[in-house]
Amino acid sequence: MNERPKISVDGVDFEWDRENGRILVWGNPAVLMWIETTLAGLMVGIHKMVGTERFVIAAEQAGRESIEGEVAAIMQHRQSVEDGFRYLGTSAAAVGHGHWELVRLDHAKKEAWFRVHNSWEGLYQKALGVTWGTSTMAGKFGAHCSRIFETHCRAEQTAFQARGDAYDEFVVRPTARTIEDDLEALIGTENATKADLTIAFERLQREVEERRRIEEDLRREVEERTRIEEELRSKLELIRRQEEAIRAMSTPILRLWKGVLTMPVVGLVDSTRAGGMMEALLEEITRTQARFTILDLTGVDVIDTGAASHLLKVVQAARLLGTQCLVSGISPSMASTVVSLELDLGALKTFGTLEAALRYAIKQGNAEDTEVPKGRPGASS
Repeated sequence: MNERPKISVDGVDFEWDRENGRILVWGNPAVLMWIETTLAGLMVGIHKMVGTERFVIAAEQAGRESIEGEVAAIMQHRQSVEDGFRYLGTSAAAVGHGHWELVRLDHAKKEAWFRVHNSWEGLYQKALGVTWGTSTMAGKFGAHCSRIFETHCRAEQTAFQARGDAYDEFVVRPTARTIEDDLEALIGTENATKADLTIAFERLQREVEERRRIEEDLRREVEERTRIEEELRSKLELIRRQEEAIRAMSTPILRLWKGVLTMPVVGLVDSTRAGGMMEALLEEITRTQARFTILDLTGVDVIDTGAASHLLKVVQAARLLGTQCLVSGISPSMASTVVSLELDLGALKTFGTLEAALRYAIKQGNAEDTEVPKGRPGASS
């Protein structure tokens, strides 16, 4: 017995993989479900969770994102746009998505009219007695026309099979209004959070019942909100401390000897980071009254005009506080780049290694200020 029966209907290939319990359409796994019961129940559950506005927007977005396969497999291999839509409509009917019809396509006005007979969205909504709109199809047609007209388009539904019309009908036109705009507008309305508040209230009710079924709902709600606010404040404080730690790690300042600081620089130096480096360094110079500051560039792979300019500003600011800045760790490739860019680094005293810069600082300082302590010098606390 053939364990993988196949059939082709209007150019659509169906295959039943009995061994693995799958049905394949054009080689891709698919699923069959009863529209008026199983699918309708699934959609009701989703709608109940998110509300009509979000449900419609999500369906339209899903429709827009679903056209990539249609374009690759069908539309781009047809002689004309009209021919592509005819074949797409036939294929849709073969897999139970209803019959799609391109009524008119006006390239000059960048407008298109579509009709869909017996779409799955229209059928399940008619069975439920609701009219939420055939938003997935609207998203598909809007996305296809956006490609065809090379401008952002969206579809407006003008007829609804769910409320008794003979078909679903759409007119597609260019518009500056995006799905993101609809979401932003939704945020500013009560409906934007209606579904969220409903879910939160149900969760709160369950928590109240579990806590000895206390019936003082208002007091419990205030307590819950207070708890959430405290958690948010704690999280914000944690984030603040983490940001401070990250900034300290990105611009570490070490005290090698009395009067001698070093700032290892690793990675890219941009204006934002340079500002943080300058602020941290000036604070430490003021606090320690350091006479020498070593900028160690061993961890910098490349340097350009912008980075060099930022470093020079750090040096100049430090000099105003009475500290002499030394630069160490310039690699051969970096030195070659500096020469080729004709950067003016004449104001900097440079050394090949951090050790050489440190020796220079010790030698230049007074013996009492720069006496080398026994053992290995460590970083300041």
